[in-house]
Amino acid sequence: MATKLELDPALQAVVERARELARERGELLDRPWTPPADPLPEAAREALRDWVDSGDYDRAVAEIVADDPDMQAQS
Repeated sequence: MATKLELDPALQAVVERARELARERGELLDRPWTPPADPLPEAAREALRDWVDSGDYDRAVAEIVADDPDMQAQS
């Protein structure tokens, strides 16, 4: 089950070109920013990583979808 979203390469190229044009026209300003801090402590990230790596996450999702097929679109 795929959980990572990826942008189509052609669409990504269009988005990047639109950003470039907006910057050139002064419509999009580059502002310095820092990425948000990760709200999960390292122990929680490790537990989630272990859950996914063990296959238990996929089994839990499969069980939920088996009980309620409408949930398949939500995963």
